[in-house]
Amino acid sequence: MFAKKKPENGSVSVFLIMILAFIFAFVALFIDYARIAAMKVQSERLVHAAIRSVMSSYDPELQERYGLFAYGEQSGDQIMAGVLNSSMEKGKRGDGFDVLPIELDSSSLRMDRMLGEYDIFNREIGEEMKYKAPIDFTLEIVSKFKPLSSFMKEASDTVDVLRKLQKLYDKREAALDDMLAKQKKAAQSANGIPGILMGLYSTSIANESLGASHVGTAAGIAAQYDDYVAKVHADANRDEDEKPQYKDEIKEYLESSADVLTLLGNKHRSSVESHAKLLQEARQAWQEANDQNERMKEVIAASENRADSAGYEEVARGSIPGTTPETGEDDSDQIRGLRGQTDKLLLSESLLNDLKSEIGRQEEEFRKADRDIANAISSLATASGLGGSSGSMKQAVISARGACDPYIRAYAETGSANKLNQEAASLETHRASDKERKEAEKQGKAKLKDAAHILERINELDQKAKRHLEDFKKLQTYYDDNLSFNKQLADGKYQGADLDNDPYDAGKYAMNDMDGIYGAMAGMMSGLKDELLQNEYAASYFKPFNISSLKDAASNPQAELGDAVVDQLSVKNQELEYILYGFHNPVGNVSAAYAEIFASRLAIRTMEGLVKNSGLGHPLLVLAAALLYGIEMAIADMITLCETGAVELSSYIKVKITYRDYLRLFLLIHSNNQKKMSRMLALIRFNTGINPAERPTYVSGDVKVGMRLWFLPGVMKMIGYAGGSPDQVEGNRYYAVKQADYSY
Repeated sequence: MFAKKKPENGSVSVFLIMILAFIFAFVALFIDYARIAAMKVQSERLVHAAIRSVMSSYDPELQERYGLFAYGEQSGDQIMAGVLNSSMEKGKRGDGFDVLPIELDSSSLRMDRMLGEYDIFNREIGEEMKYKAPIDFTLEIVSKFKPLSSFMKEASDTVDVLRKLQKLYDKREAALDDMLAKQKKAAQSANGIPGILMGLYSTSIANESLGASHVGTAAGIAAQYDDYVAKVHADANRDEDEKPQYKDEIKEYLESSADVLTLLGNKHRSSVESHAKLLQEARQAWQEANDQNERMKEVIAASENRADSAGYEEVARGSIPGTTPETGEDDSDQIRGLRGQTDKLLLSESLLNDLKSEIGRQEEEFRKADRDIANAISSLATASGLGGSSGSMKQAVISARGACDPYIRAYAETGSANKLNQEAASLETHRASDKERKEAEKQGKAKLKDAAHILERINELDQKAKRHLEDFKKLQTYYDDNLSFNKQLADGKYQGADLDNDPYDAGKYAMNDMDGIYGAMAGMMSGLKDELLQNEYAASYFKPFNISSLKDAASNPQAELGDAVVDQLSVKNQELEYILYGFHNPVGNVSAAYAEIFASRLAIRTMEGLVKNSGLGHPLLVLAAALLYGIEMAIADMITLCETGAVELSSYIKVKITYRDYLRLFLLIHSNNQKKMSRMLALIRFNTGINPAERPTYVSGDVKVGMRLWFLPGVMKMIGYAGGSPDQVEGNRYYAVKQADYSY
């Protein structure tokens, strides 16, 4: 009657199976996902460990000798593969269960950023020197020079202005001397005219007979003219058959008169031309003197606003904790006081205007004499005829002579009445110290020649040191290679210190060098720069020249320099000098260093000389004496430096400065960082045989590892694509790619 119900167990079972399958799939998915995540972490660790192992194979010679890290000569791929393979080796236990059966699929290694690149080399230098360099340089160099800054500022400013004034002063005085010489020469061009006019000056001329005396002057022409006319008439009135009685006397008179007039005319014309030319040149010389005087005023006005002295002030204001350098009494005010006396060197406008006016007065005085001479010549020209007047001739000659004599006395003849001599005497009053100054300059030039002779002796060693030339050529090849590698062009060579035989030019160069030193120190104190780190690195890791090998040459320029000195001229014995100056020959770098240290000593000793000679009064005499003192003491300092390796900074600052310290200073002012880095890299290659341009400091490694998936590889592949992962699923294997980068 009732139909039977079908059991529902089957549908429930299916439902449960579906639920269980879903749960299993969900769990399986997360099991594989967890295994993949663990694999990625493990592979990340593996690739970093492998890269670190590769980079641990740095070149020990570069590190130990130069503090640099660069990859060595081993195969990086081999090291990396070995580390990865050993890390993935399975244990030997048979009952183990490997949850992460990771296998290496492939690996690759890329190396770049070569040590020879400027940026890389500079970065490694920075890491090596960033703490040591600023501390050492400040304590060992800046702290010693800082107390000297006020002295050197005043000395540099004073030498600068006095040297400029000395050049202008000498040009001005030479122009004034030239002006007076031209005026005197113009006046002397009229010297012969008075004697042609008449022998001794007289206010009257007596008549003379023809033949009574030789007609040798214009006065003689006038004196014999009346007798000439009378005798011409006498001969003219004779009968035709009578011979002329006075023919010979008349002929002689006419010839002599013509000769006198020709001589007087030529002399007059020459004098007129000379006056026109020479007095114009005298005016030009006066203008030159006036211009130089005006330039001197401009130099004096600008002397207190010298930009190059800013470095001294910054160093003086700078603070160096923990240092208490010994200082002497501050005598810099004495040096500053010299600049306050520079007005003594100027000529007043009234004096210069008087000198100019005197040229005009001389011109006017000659013009008066010229008119009278021309009148006399015109009057005497009638002496060859019969229509002249002896009275007019005599008066014209007397007037001309009367005008010439005072002009000659005032401008041509030596004596108290000579106005040009009076002007010269007035000029000599402000040249009172010139004789002493010239003597000091002469001695200074002689001493500079002695210093230059030592450099000549060093340069003469170039022939003896030819055995080192091949090494320098090789070094130059390495240097050029590194410049090309860094896409740089070769630059001009260092010109060397100026040890000219002019003490003023040598003093200027020395003070300019000191300006650069203090300017560089000021820049360093205001902020740490790569340049300082590079310089201190060079001073720490590269060998300087043994300056003591030059002690014989410094103390005795005639001493024979033997093989011991030549041995010191090899590349390996002057590395620091080469980095500094860059000469590819055995003597160039050493000679340049010696000359530049001499210039530095000259600057400091000249400063002392300004103080010691400030009582001499005349500013230019003080400068000349200071330069002489500076040169003498600098020569003595170089002897001390060569004998002991160090020299006292100054008589005011009792600290020692070594030869190496000076090179450290010069590295700072010869700012050409890229070229200096190329020289250092060339030396590294020369000394080690290692080319920094071929040694990498950066490694990038890629590793591809695989692992078999346990469940649902298709789903994992879909998830990977959906997440944008670079990993891959191939079949039932999951591949992950990891990268690691490492730099020294």
